[in-house]
Amino acid sequence: MVSAKFRGKFLALLKEAFSNGVLEFHGQIKHLESLPEFERFLTPLYQKDWVVYCKPPFKKSSAVVEYLGRYTHRVAISNNRIIDIKDGNVTFKWRDYKDHNKWKVMTVTAEEFIRRFLLHVLPSGFTKIRHYGLLGNRNKTEKLKVCKNLTNTPIIEKVILSTAQLIEKLIGKKAFLCPCCNSDKLVRYPCYLP
Repeated sequence: MVSAKFRGKFLALLKEAFSNGVLEFHGQIKHLESLPEFERFLTPLYQKDWVVYCKPPFKKSSAVVEYLGRYTHRVAISNNRIIDIKDGNVTFKWRDYKDHNKWKVMTVTAEEFIRRFLLHVLPSGFTKIRHYGLLGNRNKTEKLKVCKNLTNTPIIEKVILSTAQLIEKLIGKKAFLCPCCNSDKLVRYPCYLP
């Protein structure tokens, strides 16, 4: 049974960490620093049934990104749920959880639809996804370099392009040249060539 095996391994490693002095106890559990108190705490844990959930691992890292993306980057309503837009009204599908998860159709005014949609937009200053640990904002660049060095991952320096360079890269030609005289000094008035 997986749960019994996991329980045994987990508690054995916990005891080992205690005996090596790795564990620290603060606040209300400070009394667990003594060996008799710690063992008294662990004993009933061997009798409890532990619930262990096992799921097949993802095949590739891209599957992990796709899985997380469905939850972290989804919008309030996907395009395939919008059925019709006409005469200032929006018709869309919605799931009624109170009625056994049945799909239903609703029509509201465009203004009401936009109002409901905007309820899902985070206010300024709020963050939808917060990164901790290695991906936390503080010293993230340096931490990622250390991780890449330890895993022999090539470090590719990020090149920051100016707006003009980015447009040139996207369209394949310089965007800020006068179409008449090829000058890079654009002015608001039309260029008249003799």
